[in-house]
Amino acid sequence: MIGAKSAVLQRRLKIADWIRQHGQMRVDELSTALMVSEVTIRGDLSYLEEQGLIVRSFGKAIATKSAAPRDRPVSAPLTKALLVPMLRRAQSLIEPDQTVLIGPGDLAMQLIPWLAEIPGLSVLLANVAAIPLARACLDARVHLLGGEINAETGALEGAQTIRGLDHYPLGWTIIEADALSADAMLLLASKSAERLGEAALRRAARSIVLVGSQVLSLERRAAHLPLAGISDIILPSAPSNRARDIMIDAGFRPIDSDGGTQAHFCSHRPSAERAARTAGEAS
Repeated sequence: MIGAKSAVLQRRLKIADWIRQHGQMRVDELSTALMVSEVTIRGDLSYLEEQGLIVRSFGKAIATKSAAPRDRPVSAPLTKALLVPMLRRAQSLIEPDQTVLIGPGDLAMQLIPWLAEIPGLSVLLANVAAIPLARACLDARVHLLGGEINAETGALEGAQTIRGLDHYPLGWTIIEADALSADAMLLLASKSAERLGEAALRRAARSIVLVGSQVLSLERRAAHLPLAGISDIILPSAPSNRARDIMIDAGFRPIDSDGGTQAHFCSHRPSAERAARTAGEAS
């Protein structure tokens, strides 16, 4: 019960931050970004309105003038038009009969329903908040890493979490990043996410980083990952020329879009064995 109350509070604080940052947001946008029903969002907005943090108006919420921004606002949610092509592209990369680690973060968690169409997967969760979604959407083997549960986010962290990765043959790891920085780093939400990401990259055959913003960040943050060791980066839309150059200099190449809005950069090269097998099948 305490955990459920904490999750509700954290969701409401996140909603307040998003609305404070953008001035206003629609109910359907919040529902899509947070993976809860519009009825739940309306209940959250009623609570926030009672606290004087927002004003409700015809299917949207508006920040009050007294709601001052925080030093570091929560990353803005992606609209459905930007989110769905990212998730579809990530899904298309993952091959059947693999073990897939879903790292912490709302964006990474939203890939879970898309995994239902891939046969033979084992899914490894790094956040207890992802359990209900995985149980509802997946007919697959679902595992949970051990470790200490972060009271605010539900993410699993600590030495036990890192050691737990040794028990699984990771085919893919899914990592969420807030942005790409000007010094060629992927900015993460926390140091625990960084430690898990570093360990997962060492163990996984391939990795997908879902980046929440296509805007190149000038921020320097303690929690970050270098581009080295990452195979695929997916952004919500085409990045700036400078961000594109940074990824190309790091060994990534842009992949043609399949008609979606997302931008996909890949550093992975098929192994000689797989390339030979593919050539044989083609002949």
